Amino acid sequence: MLNNEPKLLKDVLLYENGHIRRTKHILMVHSLTKSIGSEEGLTLEQQQIVQSAAILHDIAIKKCKRKYNDASIEKQKLECIPVAKKFLKACNYVPSYTEKILNLIYHHHDYGAYKGIEHQVLIEADLIVNCLENRNHKEKAADVAIHFHTRTGKELLHKLMETKEFPAFNTLCDTVQETDDMHSIY
Repeated sequence: MLNNEPKLLKDVLLYENGHIRRTKHILMVHSLTKSIGSEEGLTLEQQQIVQSAAILHDIAIKKCKRKYNDASIEKQKLECIPVAKKFLKACNYVPSYTEKILNLIYHHHDYGAYKGIEHQVLIEADLIVNCLENRNHKEKAADVAIHFHTRTGKELLHKLMETKEFPAFNTLCDTVQETDDMHSIY
């Protein structure tokens, strides 16, 4: 099967080896990317590319933490392409898709430079999930609102900014963060 997204998702989740926060982050960004892309009218090809990029967008974090003890954006950019290429090759992605997916992964933190609708959808999905993972989600949402340009992304972010605090969600995030801190080398 060409461009095997279900296998890609499975392989990446297995690679994360049960890391709760990163696994949850991948699943949420993938889901929001799918929803925002669909609502914004992406073509089937665009949708497949951005959904695959969503699965892989933070793929370098694990390697960067092991290799450098640092998962900064700069370090992720050094490592994301070779790591992602291995996954895409194993899942039979065609070269035209691979090139676009790698470009999206590499630039997913470049908020100021518009690189197409797929790039914008990925940025917005990732930023929404980052807000949800933040104890002060309203403030975080207000800080990143300037980077939202799609109708769907703006609507979702606006609703998030209106939402009252999530005490149960925040407790869960704190628990997950404590667990992640204990295993931060991975």
